[in-house]
Amino acid sequence: MKTCWIVVIAWCLSLGLATAQTRELVLFPFVQGAAVQPTEEFNVNVEVLNALYAQMKEIPNLYVLRFRETNPSITRAIEENRIRRDRLNPPFNEREADGTWRAARVGAIMGVDLAFAGRIEEFSYDSTRREAIITVSGDLIDVRSGEVLLSVAETGRGRLRSDDADANLARIAAVAEVAQKIGAAVRERLAPLVEQVPQSQERRQPDRRRERAVVTLFAIIFGAVLGGSQF
Repeated sequence: MKTCWIVVIAWCLSLGLATAQTRELVLFPFVQGAAVQPTEEFNVNVEVLNALYAQMKEIPNLYVLRFRETNPSITRAIEENRIRRDRLNPPFNEREADGTWRAARVGAIMGVDLAFAGRIEEFSYDSTRREAIITVSGDLIDVRSGEVLLSVAETGRGRLRSDDADANLARIAAVAEVAQKIGAAVRERLAPLVEQVPQSQERRQPDRRRERAVVTLFAIIFGAVLGGSQF
């Protein structure tokens, strides 16, 4: 009897996991273009990665991790000569000699489903206008198939208020805006349609039928377990 209950519970758990499968995405460091204005007090690459991470981790059923060369899978691959260390530097949304995306190759080693890599095309601050501007392009890549699921290029702007004097406030605002735009595009591409638009009565109906089918099947299994326990 105890064994039967374990089987039923395990079946229910596996059903729940199958209906809410979580995908893993690795976020790669960006390469910087010639139009990036360097500044010692603001690490634009780190700030963009942090802002994008914050946006993407809110996408349902998506686990986001940042690429690190110290990842155990990467360290092991280097030791086993399955990847060269120079392949662990941006740009990651670039094709290798065999035609595969570098992001997909590294992502496969890490065992993730998706990869996002790109380029900071422009980053500057205009002291006259008191405005910061940033443009970021990137690709969302399916690691297994190598397919580019989404290509984006977005611009963010941030301006200082009249009572502000710190240019980094404008830079932070610009980064936040571009990250929000890219995060929204990725969310729209990955999130189920039912989570993006209000469900009508007709759209909810198939879900209720599925729920009734699960309950019915559970009742059948439960009845079989009770019946078997009488012998």
